[in-house]
Amino acid sequence: MEPVVSTVGLILDIVGVGFLFFWGPPLPVMEGGVGIALESGTSLGDGRTVADEEAQQRRTRRIHITMSRVGLAFIAIGFALQLIAQWV
Repeated sequence: MEPVVSTVGLILDIVGVGFLFFWGPPLPVMEGGVGIALESGTSLGDGRTVADEEAQQRRTRRIHITMSRVGLAFIAIGFALQLIAQWV
């Protein structure tokens, strides 16, 4: 039983690292300088508006944050299983 629990933990760790490789935790924006902002109703070249682009960015950010948390959870659970396997 011990090798099975340890192996499952290791597999979860590997999957978690894969998730973090693709969807790493979001970092704070540290860009300096001055930018020019567009109004939400401004039309972009492809027919979308600035509001559409902002909504898409919010969806992408939510997915990114969720997937990075799933990756961290896999790593934590995998580590816990490996620790339990040492004492079983």
